[in-house]
Amino acid sequence: MNNRVNVFKGERGFIQLFHLFKEKYRSLGRIGGTVRINGFDRSELESIAGFLGKPIGEILQKGTISLLDFEKELANTGFEDFTLLSLLEEVLHEKILTKQEELEIARDQEAAFFNSIDSPDMSWWIDWIRSKQPDTRWIWSLYKMDRDNLREMIQTICKAFSKLPKEGEFERLPFFSQRITGNPHYFDNNEVGGKLFIHCLYVDQLLHWSTDLVMPKSIEELNDLLAEYRLMRDDLWNFVTCQSLLASRNDEVHPVWKAAAMSQTVMNIPMKELTKIDRVVPVKGNRVWVVENSSVASTLMDIVPDAPIVCTHGQVRMAGWRLLDLLVAENCLLYYSGDLDPEGISIANRLKERYKENVLLWRMDKKSYLDSLSNEDISTRLSKLDRISSPEWEDVISAMKETKLAGYQEALVREMVNDIKEMYTFRN
Repeated sequence: MNNRVNVFKGERGFIQLFHLFKEKYRSLGRIGGTVRINGFDRSELESIAGFLGKPIGEILQKGTISLLDFEKELANTGFEDFTLLSLLEEVLHEKILTKQEELEIARDQEAAFFNSIDSPDMSWWIDWIRSKQPDTRWIWSLYKMDRDNLREMIQTICKAFSKLPKEGEFERLPFFSQRITGNPHYFDNNEVGGKLFIHCLYVDQLLHWSTDLVMPKSIEELNDLLAEYRLMRDDLWNFVTCQSLLASRNDEVHPVWKAAAMSQTVMNIPMKELTKIDRVVPVKGNRVWVVENSSVASTLMDIVPDAPIVCTHGQVRMAGWRLLDLLVAENCLLYYSGDLDPEGISIANRLKERYKENVLLWRMDKKSYLDSLSNEDISTRLSKLDRISSPEWEDVISAMKETKLAGYQEALVREMVNDIKEMYTFRN
């Protein structure tokens, strides 16, 4: 430190003043403005007034000290070769940058960081992170802590995305993780690598497939997202229920499915078994009735035991998507019916978006809604419907927002049975 500035050492008032000057300079980007002197005691202000050659009463009356006035006084106090900025840097022993300068340096460093990631095919994800969306805040926290490690992890995720299982193939997540990183737990959902991987898949879905998607929070939502990329965390407990369907692989009918269809047996098919087949068709015709509610599905199966019926048990999970994908691949028509509440409509709308004309909404019109009304208040959940813009939902959503009550499938079972009997018995 320059010996002349030792005069300020130990002077609490000057050190406090210089910190205020520093923040004012950083904020304005130049020497200018004033700082308030509240917080200084009288002895500190007397020392500052003496340096400025002003009566303390004048300073107290103003209540502020001008940075330019202080800088001008340097020439009269033996510091003529200092600017105020250089004096501040000398006394505070630091390089002082304006906030704008710091921002520009940070931007240059960020640009250099992301440009050093050699994954041009993943620019969509890199650009999403760079845009600092709310869901990337935790990633930027990692950047501040250890950017070299973050760079390595992002490159690993980019490599993993390029080596996902091929269409029609499935892989358990730990084995995929072992294949990509040598560590079967690298993509566990409680590891940073797993969180980055899920974020990458989420952004891909958001940008390319589903604009109203939210980051998965539950284990079920996490499993669903991974399933979209043919990765499995649980292939036993994840199942779908069905009857009167025939499965095959390499054009050979599966004997268990065949026996179940012949004996009118309902099957719970885990994802583990669905990965072993490549084709599913109804025993007869091309119509399949799909319901979300298990008690409704069971009742339909009791009354019409030979009709092709699928139960998804609420939200469509990995096994359900796999089965429906195979049915649609055979150009089957899916008659889908769910509860008439915000969640039920959201599920049905997602199926319509995914399978287009292969999905026919079944007993999900305005009349069915009014016929199935319960006394359950859904007013706090109606905002979920704001994401749905398809015209075919307008009447139902309008009625739902007016009544603010849920409609349930149980009230429509008789009509649903008649629908199946008519269409399956006489048209298949």
